[in-house]
Order: sequence, then C-alpha cells, then structure tokens
Amino acid sequence: MDRITEIQALPEVLSPSRRYDRLAVWLHWAVFLLVALAYAAIELKGNFAKGTPPRNLAMLVHEWAGLVVLGLAVPRLLWRLVRGAPMPEPGWRLMQLAGSAMHWVLYLFILAQPLLGLLTINAGGHLLALPQLGIEIPALVGPDPALKDTVKEIHETLGTAFYLVIGLHAMAALFHHYMLGDNTLRRMLR
Repeated sequence: MDRITEIQALPEVLSPSRRYDRLAVWLHWAVFLLVALAYAAIELKGNFAKGTPPRNLAMLVHEWAGLVVLGLAVPRLLWRLVRGAPMPEPGWRLMQLAGSAMHWVLYLFILAQPLLGLLTINAGGHLLALPQLGIEIPALVGPDPALKDTVKEIHETLGTAFYLVIGLHAMAALFHHYMLGDNTLRRMLR
C-alpha cells in the first residue's frame, strides 16, 4: 500500500484522548491567523511612504494583531498547562521531544514578541490606542530612546527567527502527515 492510500485509510474520527480539544484548536488557529495578519501588515508597511495613511494603518493593524495575540497567548498557555496535550503519536522518542520543545518555543515567541512590540511603542513615547473606540493600553515603561532602539532591534530579530520557527513547525506537521502518515496534523484539525 502506498503512502497516500495509507493516509486516506486513516480513521476519520480520532478519539478525544488523541486530539486537541475544541478550545485548544480554536486558540491555535486564531493565534496563527493573527500572527499571519501581523506579519502581512508589517511587510505591507514597507510599501508605503512614511507618514501616509496606508502605512499608518498597516502599522496599527500590526500592533493590534500583536496585542490580541498576547491576549490569546496567556489563556492558551494556561489551558495547555491545565489541560495538557494529547499523547504524542507513536514514533521516535527524539522526534517527540523535539516536537514538545518546538511547542514551548512557539509559546515563548507568542508571549515575547507582542510584549517586545508593546515595550518598543511605549519606550518610543507612545501608547497603543484606538481613540475612536476609547481604548488605550497603559504604558509598561516610560519614554526612553535608547531602550526603544534596543528593544526594537530584539523584536525585529526575533520576528525574523519566528518566521523560521513557524516554517519548521508547519513543515514538521506536513512531514508527519504526508511522509509518516500519522495523525499529528489531523489532531489539530476539527
């Protein structure tokens, strides 16, 4: 039997103990979409001249998508700590350890990146706000140009590293699905 036939022969429904629950799946994909939105916005920002409305909008989308990522990362991490994760698919112990480590690195990124972004904004003397809605996020630090430059550089460097980590995570899921034919990817789908 070839790999595609084997994958198609996998049971359609995984037992609850072998898959992530609905909240974990929702949080995973919501964070994914928000991270993708933040990355798309920051990449688009470079296409517009400084001070123009489209550039300002792209930056605002980037900042708020990041803040919502942080807002979802905390319950996501708490849910993972309380609820745990399904048992890993059978396979090499080293691969299971690498998968677990990758998940914790992703959690670190989705917590650190938005916090670093917010610190950059605040150290630059600004608040993250939507005045039209009366929303203003309190500053974590006061204006500090040197801190702003340092934190911004870390934020941008980690942002580039995050591309790699996300890519490895996606490639590992696809490798498990198409090459190993296990349910690693399917257990995060509903």
